[in-house]
Amino acid sequence: MSEAALIRAITARAAVRPGVRLGIGDDAAVLDGDPAIVLAHDMLVQDVHFRLGTAAPWDIGWKSLAVNLSDLAAMGAAPVAALVGLGLPRGVAPAVVDALYDGMETLAAEWGCTIAGGDTTAAAELVVGVTAVGRMAPGIAAVERSGARPGDLLCVTGPVGASGAGLHVLESPSLPLPAPLRDAVVAAHLRPRPRVAEGIALAAAGAHAMLDCSDGLAIDASRLAEASGLRVVLELERVPLGPGVAEVAAALGRPADELAATGGEDYELIVAVPAGMRVPGCALIPVGRCEAGPPGLLVERHGVPVVLTRMGWDHDVG
Repeated sequence: MSEAALIRAITARAAVRPGVRLGIGDDAAVLDGDPAIVLAHDMLVQDVHFRLGTAAPWDIGWKSLAVNLSDLAAMGAAPVAALVGLGLPRGVAPAVVDALYDGMETLAAEWGCTIAGGDTTAAAELVVGVTAVGRMAPGIAAVERSGARPGDLLCVTGPVGASGAGLHVLESPSLPLPAPLRDAVVAAHLRPRPRVAEGIALAAAGAHAMLDCSDGLAIDASRLAEASGLRVVLELERVPLGPGVAEVAAALGRPADELAATGGEDYELIVAVPAGMRVPGCALIPVGRCEAGPPGLLVERHGVPVVLTRMGWDHDVG
């Protein structure tokens, strides 16, 4: 079963009750009120999301919080607090736990976010689950992925593909790549930077739809299209490449734009905005357009349809 199918099955059984404005189906849940409270939860599991041979505990701690702050950013919320659940293999060294929390606390301090509690338990492998709590600015509604309109531009807030390239480098260390580029793509994969300030600014400016680029630009753009009930056209030639993406793609024998569009874990924001919108302090790089039509994604390169061999990361959960 794919993750998408599992989420649909769970959603059919989980009612939304008073006090909750937005439940399952977006980057985060939203509670009633003004300012609204926003809740996000993500887990990182050993040998699914990271390998201890290639990711240090500090990096795992940073990333476990970063992916949750990115979900808050995708709604336009400012981080307030986080609860951490740890599943720890028996005999784990205390220094590992110290490093995990050092990584989380370093990022939390950047955004004034308090690690306010959580739980611990024994587990067969290392598991880090984080629930992040954010707050919208007064009078500003959370930006859902379902609000795109025909005529909107599809934009990203920065280059993509570096994290996917970094994963290839970590798993294939013999790939020929100059040391500075190797370091850049590995850092992009292990220590992503959530676009919190950009998300807050986009929500205040009236962006129509938004989600974070967690599973890959193509698959996440398709989710925005489905949620908004329209067609999104992704123009591969306009996709901005992160440093090192072209070089890794060449070593793999793959088109660089396809690697960038499907690599995943970039955590830039994907946003649908009216043509001509400008948001101070926030890059908006057009990579496609929203059109009336059957809901879904059409991928083009210079106007010619392209069939991608993979869309991005879609978790197989059983």
